[in-house]
Amino acid sequence: MDILEHGGKEMIEEMYKKAGELHGHYCPGLAIGVRATAEALEILKPSKKAHNLCCIAENRACYLDGIQMIFGTTMGNGNIELRETGKTAFNFYDRATGRSVRLVAKVWPENLSRDELTDYILTAPLEAVFDQTEVHFEAPADTFKRHKSIVCPRCGEACTEPFLRVVDGVVVCLDCAIAGRAAQ
Repeated sequence: MDILEHGGKEMIEEMYKKAGELHGHYCPGLAIGVRATAEALEILKPSKKAHNLCCIAENRACYLDGIQMIFGTTMGNGNIELRETGKTAFNFYDRATGRSVRLVAKVWPENLSRDELTDYILTAPLEAVFDQTEVHFEAPADTFKRHKSIVCPRCGEACTEPFLRVVDGVVVCLDCAIAGRAAQ
């Protein structure tokens, strides 16, 4: 369901302005994140914006700031993840309802100026801007669960439990596990 069909053009423009304040400038990349997020909210219809909303983005670019600003996901609250596939694709989730959607940017007209492209992304019909598919990843774990920190016996740095590994029978942090170092 396209947000523009429900009179959302002004709302998307307002979201874009707000996201630009965070991002520091206005560009087509930011417009992609704002539009994808606005459409995801329309599709998922979450009951409220809370820690239940999350996103896995498949590439690093300006659109991440648009997603963070509009969806309320941040690296700090653990509700946005980056899994680089090189694609302009976003997997959106509402953990409370179990609903999810993946939006993948289409190839757009090449003869547009920067401003025209931004306007196209923000105002063209949904099906002209994104393909809607099934998500490619499971929803990120709810990071509101607090984990105990353990001091790695090898490097002496504290590490939360999910990132501990056993190497040669010794529980060590992920860095030491990758390096193959156990306590000495």
